[in-house]
Amino acid sequence: MNGPWIFALLPALALTASVGPGMALAVADGPGEGVYLSAGFTPDPQSVELAFEARLDATAEISPDCHGYISGSTPDVAVYYNAGSFPLILSASSHEDMTLVVNAPDGAWYCDDDSGSGLNPSIRFGEPQSGNYDIWVGRLLGPGPATARLSISELYSE
Repeated sequence: MNGPWIFALLPALALTASVGPGMALAVADGPGEGVYLSAGFTPDPQSVELAFEARLDATAEISPDCHGYISGSTPDVAVYYNAGSFPLILSASSHEDMTLVVNAPDGAWYCDDDSGSGLNPSIRFGEPQSGNYDIWVGRLLGPGPATARLSISELYSE
């Protein structure tokens, strides 16, 4: 029964990928980005350019420990990380003061304003868990449009 059905499988086969140690695969996933990384990934850092409308107050929506305004309930980037012996370092850079909000695989929330270089936010997981890291980049100075670069590294912070 060799028919045209085999051609229907080709797009699915083309999208199938195996991500092994040291490999990275980034794919679009709805409103945000989906990034799949394994320990030892290259190139390091992986970067995602973001343009968003900051409209939700992270202090009110997430935690009093979080600052800035995030885009909404859907993360800007969802990183699935297959952990190894390296740390996982998330940082953002922009021409303005940005913040980071991360929901880690264990369900805990992590927030930062200026732990990176200059006014850049950075969150370092010294012994990261494997799993999904939902990441929002926020704008510190209030609601409005923003652009930023999210960097994902095992070596350094932006």
